[in-house]
Amino acid sequence: MAEQRDTSQQSKSGAGTGYLAARFQGLLNVGAGNIFASTVIAGLLLGFLVDRWLGWAPICMLLGGLSGFIGGMKNAHRLMLASHHDDNV
Repeated sequence: MAEQRDTSQQSKSGAGTGYLAARFQGLLNVGAGNIFASTVIAGLLLGFLVDRWLGWAPICMLLGGLSGFIGGMKNAHRLMLASHHDDNV
């Protein structure tokens, strides 16, 4: 009876480690990069559209790219912290 408890505790403690857990963590990291890239592209695209609408030089495109970069860094950082928090729990 005690042996069954030991094996069940070992399987619970080892559930987060292994091949699939490492691959899933890698996919979360790729997701953070995709979120960052898509946020920067969205900022540049919106800035480009505002520039064409107002007839300005690339001022809005640069501001949109900068705001997309800042927002992308914040989103990617938040996702990486959330995945790091899951590792520590």
